[in-house]
Amino acid sequence: MLDRYLFADWDEPPGAMDFEETFADLLGQAAAGVEAVLGREESGTVPKEAEDPFWDFCVRLYVRAPALVNVLLNYKICVEHGLPLHPTVYYDLGEARKYNLRYPLGELERANNLYRDGVEVARAVVRLDPGIRELAGSLLRRLPVLVRDFVYTGIRDKYTWRASEPAKIRALADRILAACKPDILVGAAHGSILPGLLLAEYLGVPLYFVRFSMFKRKDDAPIVSLSDEVFLSAYRDGTALLFDEDVAKGTTLELFERRLAPLFPNRRTASVIRHSGASIRPDFTARTWWE
Repeated sequence: MLDRYLFADWDEPPGAMDFEETFADLLGQAAAGVEAVLGREESGTVPKEAEDPFWDFCVRLYVRAPALVNVLLNYKICVEHGLPLHPTVYYDLGEARKYNLRYPLGELERANNLYRDGVEVARAVVRLDPGIRELAGSLLRRLPVLVRDFVYTGIRDKYTWRASEPAKIRALADRILAACKPDILVGAAHGSILPGLLLAEYLGVPLYFVRFSMFKRKDDAPIVSLSDEVFLSAYRDGTALLFDEDVAKGTTLELFERRLAPLFPNRRTASVIRHSGASIRPDFTARTWWE
């Protein structure tokens, strides 16, 4: 897995988190990046020197993986809620009444299928899956032009970065598995995507994200569509792990659990970091942050 090549300062987010790329380019870079790392492994040329560019290359590969989920989650939400598709703009859900677009049922099905496939390609990045070229190529061939050409902008986020350290995520996974084996991991996107990819691999469970970004996207509630409910209903009788990477005040995870509670009678909550002043205490936490 990619985690064994992630050596970084986990307090300060790297410059690699700041980028602008089209979705098509991000897919191509993901496939090429995984193949490059696997090639170094096979040839026995993984460097030992800390200053070698290889280590920065791996961090860059890691921090760009969430874009493969973010763009397709945005596409899915636009189609489900009647928002326009644009090559550079994320429209807010509150604008749905203004546009009131109607997409055909086939487009709705395609958006959901592509979104779930995007999650799998992002997981293939952190898993260093040798089949990623085929996965990424299949996804690229099925993309609408506006999604393929969408320009994604990544921004440095110290809270998400601090919660994305593999050692912390592994510690969280160990605590979860010592108590239970979830049937699905459901993360509050966008912040949970980067650590959620690794956590799902450590746990060996299906992964799904529901958009709920109170601070980045100003959501006042999780955006749960009928399509989400239908997909998640397959896990109703199991144990769902509801995840937010960083619990500061606790509002996001609290509202996230409240909204998803009707879908999951059996559920647990988790975060990588919990701040000592948070109003809630997740069932599982890797680290408590005292400030």
